[in-house]
Amino acid sequence: MNKKKYKDWIKVYWLGAMIQILVVCMCPFCMNCADMAYPRILNLLCIAVGGTSSAVWGSIVAKKSGIVASYRQILVQFFQVKQLMRHYVMVFAFLIVLFGKALFAGNLLDGINGYSFVTIFLTAIIFGGIEEIGWRYTFQPSMEKRLPYEVASMLTFLSWGLWHYMYFYIADSLEGIQHGSFLLGLLTSCFVLGAIYHVSNSLWLCVLYHCLFNTFSQTLVANEMLWNYVSNILCTVLAIFIVRIYDRGSERNSCYITK
Repeated sequence: MNKKKYKDWIKVYWLGAMIQILVVCMCPFCMNCADMAYPRILNLLCIAVGGTSSAVWGSIVAKKSGIVASYRQILVQFFQVKQLMRHYVMVFAFLIVLFGKALFAGNLLDGINGYSFVTIFLTAIIFGGIEEIGWRYTFQPSMEKRLPYEVASMLTFLSWGLWHYMYFYIADSLEGIQHGSFLLGLLTSCFVLGAIYHVSNSLWLCVLYHCLFNTFSQTLVANEMLWNYVSNILCTVLAIFIVRIYDRGSERNSCYITK
């Protein structure tokens, strides 16, 4: 696929995902403006339709652009746990940098137990993991065909951040968001998840990281602000370093093949 085609499909994904969640946002917005009460089932429906917009349009673009031959192929890759061990090590290395201090110290939030980790992780697959079909499997890799990884990560951050705030509005959870910490974590995640997919080409590993990130965020006591900044910056720098090393290795291998 040439660069112009990638640009066209990037637009299709971005507009599709954003318009879908924006239209859903208008439902609670109009009702709130009219001071109308609406049933919880309608709120859940809005969350479902808006929250799946990235996965829906990621799947559509992946199929129509020829990234996959069928939608079943996306499902298979979503749960394709057989990956290289070094790629799993990379995923857990990032998580240890971000959450290892609280995890090894046993700093759990009140009411959290072993069962909580399992239920939150499984829930995170639906409310989090499926986002990767759009943002990492389709959107960011397509941009990296035209732009450097660092620029693609930043643009993904801006788009993903806008998408998240619309989702938070639908879920009526904006007031509970610590915006500084959330945006820092989201920016780091764009670089980390982008690096994971760039190196492994694995949708599953991105889903795994995303779900574990959400699980640890909801079960562990937050790090103090200084360490939060340090760990996020460290992960971002590490992600950039990994991608650059990988690209240099790929360039050398391609030169050997050409010769």
